[in-house]
Amino acid sequence: MANTDLEVIIRIGSHSEKEYVEKTGHRFDGLMIGANLVEVTPGASASLLVRMAGQRKQRPYYFDPMTYAFGSYVDPISGLLRTDLDWIKSEQRVKGGKKGQVERLFKNSYAKLATALGEPFASSISNGGRAVTPDDLGTKAKRRATAASVIAYQRDRIRSVFREDEDYKEYADEVPEPAAIFAPYFYIEPSDEERWITVNLELAQAAAALKEPVELHTVICAPMETVSDRKFTDRIQAEVPASGVQGVWLWFSRFDEHAATAEELTNLRRLVSSLAGSGLKVYNLHGGYYSLALSKFGMTGVAHGVGYGEQKDVVPIIGQSTPTVRYYAPTLHARFGVPDIERSFSSLGISTPDDFWNTICDCAVCKGILQKGLDRFEEFGEKHYSTPQSKRMAQTPAAAKLCRFHFLLSRIRERDDLSKTSIAEVNEQLKLARRAWRGTVLRDDLLYIDRWLAALR
Repeated sequence: MANTDLEVIIRIGSHSEKEYVEKTGHRFDGLMIGANLVEVTPGASASLLVRMAGQRKQRPYYFDPMTYAFGSYVDPISGLLRTDLDWIKSEQRVKGGKKGQVERLFKNSYAKLATALGEPFASSISNGGRAVTPDDLGTKAKRRATAASVIAYQRDRIRSVFREDEDYKEYADEVPEPAAIFAPYFYIEPSDEERWITVNLELAQAAAALKEPVELHTVICAPMETVSDRKFTDRIQAEVPASGVQGVWLWFSRFDEHAATAEELTNLRRLVSSLAGSGLKVYNLHGGYYSLALSKFGMTGVAHGVGYGEQKDVVPIIGQSTPTVRYYAPTLHARFGVPDIERSFSSLGISTPDDFWNTICDCAVCKGILQKGLDRFEEFGEKHYSTPQSKRMAQTPAAAKLCRFHFLLSRIRERDDLSKTSIAEVNEQLKLARRAWRGTVLRDDLLYIDRWLAALR
């Protein structure tokens, strides 16, 4: 069941990314913004959406309600179940306290979001933090009320930002309806899997019963291991289509398309094919090229950030340093360090900019950088000491920007190419890329291609 109308949705992670969205967003198939970002910067978020998705531009947008943030979760460091919602807290200065005195409080964005979403989210933060449980949604009336408040939030929040401002209220009608409305969703925590699956399905049913005029979608948010759990996938395949939603977004926490086994990749393909065969639109909430290739088996589209987000943990590890933005090799559909790409030039027969453009990439960014010489490629990996106190060199902001713009242009080309190629041609292109690069220093990093080929047969 091939899908030729493949969609790539760009997720806005912060307003520091607006330059990327404003310059390339019109070439993608939609925008997605998280409710926590809207709550911390309502004016900036609303104006950005109107500029990019207002009625005059008709750019579809999606508004992720982020309800999963208020459920129980597994601590990524200890591996233990937690219900204290600590991961959405931060160290904050004590008002009126001594210099340097801090306390751990809910981040302002999530505190405001919980209040805006209503119950049971508001109660989950009112006493210092207690995760929403299946019992909190244990009656049909509670599930219906929760679905109604979450849907109303997505439908009305952006417009309300404009209506509350005397100078901008006339622009409220510029905000279109979201392309789809999400039912409330929670992480399907493994120790209570059956009840969490049931609650998510019942919330989808409750939302569908409201008969909103906009498409209704749900999110299946679960550990990556569940993609290989036949009992789990059988239930999803059978009951999600019966819930009344028109679309489903899959989010298997920590699922990395480049690290996944051939079995896991094949199971994902089968799940997508089955759900699409039931008439649903199927998206990967955090996907990369492999998920794009699954358009040949029914995948409607993928979402990700401007240079990251092709896989995502439900709960991030606090304190992780910002990773280096690596160079995206288009034919390999993967990111690699700039030095490794440079060390591959001789094996690939690259000695001039023209060789690079013909072999690796001829996007506008790469052409602009390399037109003055092949040695300029190192600008993609340029590093500096970010502060006088820094002990390690880090990627410069300019280098990170080059890598991100190059990636976005590469992703646009991948989407367009996939809409015109068969699965046999996709597989042949992967084989050719593996063959071309297997004599380089990256040869041991290309095993994922074999796994992709096995899963895409």
